[in-house]
Amino acid sequence: MAAGLNLQPQTVNGLLTLDLSNQGLTSIPEEVFDITDLEFLDVSNNKLTSIPEAIGRLQNLSRLDADGNMMTSLPQAISSLQGLKQLYVHSNNLSELPDGLEDLQNLEWLWVKDNKLKKLPTKIFSCLNLVNFDASNNNLSTFPPGVEKLQKLRELYIYGNQLTEVPSGVCSLPNLEKLSVYNNNLSTFPPGVEKLQKLRELYIYGNQLTEVPSGVCSLPNLEKLSVYNNNLSTFPPGVEKLQKLRELYIHDNQLTEVPSGVCSLPNLEKLSVYNNNLSTFPPGVEKLQKLRELYIHHNQLTEVPSGVCSLPNLEVLSVGNNPIRCLPDEVTRLTRMKTLSVPSCQFDEFPRQVLQLKTLEMLYAGQNGGRKFDMVPDEVGNLQHLWFLALENNLLRTLPSTMSHLHNLRQVQLWNNKFDTFPEVLCELPAMEKLDIKNNNITRIPTALHRADKLRDLDVSGNPLTYPPQDVCKQGTGAIMAFLKQEAEKDERILSAFNRLSVRMSQTQWKPLARSLGLSNRAMDAIKVSAPDDVPDQVYQTLVQWREKEGEAATLSALEQHLRDLDFQQLADQLFRAPREAEKETEDVKSREEHIKVTGRPQKQDDGVKKTQHNAVFLSYQWDHQDKVLLLHDRLQERGYSCWMDIKQMGGGDSLKRKVNFSLDRITCL
Repeated sequence: MAAGLNLQPQTVNGLLTLDLSNQGLTSIPEEVFDITDLEFLDVSNNKLTSIPEAIGRLQNLSRLDADGNMMTSLPQAISSLQGLKQLYVHSNNLSELPDGLEDLQNLEWLWVKDNKLKKLPTKIFSCLNLVNFDASNNNLSTFPPGVEKLQKLRELYIYGNQLTEVPSGVCSLPNLEKLSVYNNNLSTFPPGVEKLQKLRELYIYGNQLTEVPSGVCSLPNLEKLSVYNNNLSTFPPGVEKLQKLRELYIHDNQLTEVPSGVCSLPNLEKLSVYNNNLSTFPPGVEKLQKLRELYIHHNQLTEVPSGVCSLPNLEVLSVGNNPIRCLPDEVTRLTRMKTLSVPSCQFDEFPRQVLQLKTLEMLYAGQNGGRKFDMVPDEVGNLQHLWFLALENNLLRTLPSTMSHLHNLRQVQLWNNKFDTFPEVLCELPAMEKLDIKNNNITRIPTALHRADKLRDLDVSGNPLTYPPQDVCKQGTGAIMAFLKQEAEKDERILSAFNRLSVRMSQTQWKPLARSLGLSNRAMDAIKVSAPDDVPDQVYQTLVQWREKEGEAATLSALEQHLRDLDFQQLADQLFRAPREAEKETEDVKSREEHIKVTGRPQKQDDGVKKTQHNAVFLSYQWDHQDKVLLLHDRLQERGYSCWMDIKQMGGGDSLKRKVNFSLDRITCL
């Protein structure tokens, strides 16, 4: 028995089955051909270059799966498997099929697609029981005669070849339900299509047809018709007779009008007529009550067809790349809308009606070829289900803060706008996975972006970034996010120190510190005007201005040195000693835990006192209790707690929100 392989067959769906798929096999073990009662052999997705002639010993075989290998030919012995009903040899390197396949009179399914076949065996269509034949994606330029003999054939796939004509016998297959001949070189279609009365799906797109076969409109069971990407300038009359039609794709042609009968198809769910030469739309669109998707972009329409807003089940509407100046107010009635595409139109302003579509999940509003927007209304925050937003190629400099309400937003496209600063609101999108903001004028990415921990694809190329440094940006999203996280932790320590110092300094201490930090008298006067009689706020503003001016040089050690140079020793000790002791205590705790892991017993303590690692604490209080809270703050700090204080200078609005979020990221006790 082959090493590591289970060659014991199992009964699956009533067939004695041996599954050797996805095993990396380069050959089939000889023992397999001794299992003469085997009915289903699966050797798909391996590395086989051939199947041995011994396959002929498996006379009970009903199904053979050998697809996804590297075979260049098939053994002649396959033709002797008289009981074979299903043969799958697609996705190989076959250049020809063996003669004798016509002897497989029980064969029902034959898949030879995705190979290198230039021709088919002349007698292949003597397999009279075929119901499904797939020879697509080969190099076939001709088709053998006799296909009309396959009176049981239900599905025929010959797309992706080099055929210049459809075999005439195809139109004599009374049971044919699916016919796929797309992506060939067809310029005509044989007469008699109307005889395919059971046909449900017809795919003839990607050819060179100048007209749709007239008989198509006489197929009463047709559900899907795809004739896009041809050279059609007209459509045959009678399309309204296709009462079962659910999907119609006639885009990428040269049509100047939509067939009027289209609006009389009661079961139509998808209609695609984009990239034609349409300037009008037939009346009666509102009758398409089952329509879910409508694609009319890339035409010459000056307005959205009036009846569109009366389609109760419409979920996808694409009207972009038309000279449309506004959307009708009635568009708000589309209460099931999920995807709206309005790029490159001629809107006078952002279409606010869109922002009332509460079910919207995807919004495309890039304006590469249209009139550009310079603002996005606040109401965009109403789109709670939005997960994709495209606003590229506009004139945007800011984004509304209400975008922070878009908790499901995963992908954002903002390239080619006018952003000078990175929109802070993007840092508040917890679900964001992909952000493309390339080709703007952004110099800094805020450290707060590190909180978008699901962000895996960030494109900031084409911006004059100085922060993070270019060498970091060139390493990609992971390096950028790691840098921002590290910088954010540094920011936290600095702002915590600013916070603690602000509530301790007196008026007489503030001025010397401000001068020491390099603030001008004018700057100090401006601070006093903005925060009269509010020393903590004055101190905080001073420290923030110092940091903005000095940048990377505004370190905690630099601040401590300024305090000690001014002989503010007590302040310096209060500000820096306790945190250092807490940090040391944390390191001691980690050391003791590591000691227990290694030795299995506690580490001996010099002072005999058990130490604990303390949590961070957030103190919120009324202003007239500041002195008492400061006393509590100092005692907690002395015992190793990291304290955050809700002080007056935290301000309001976005400033307050940012600082509170900043604090809450770190604390575990309120």
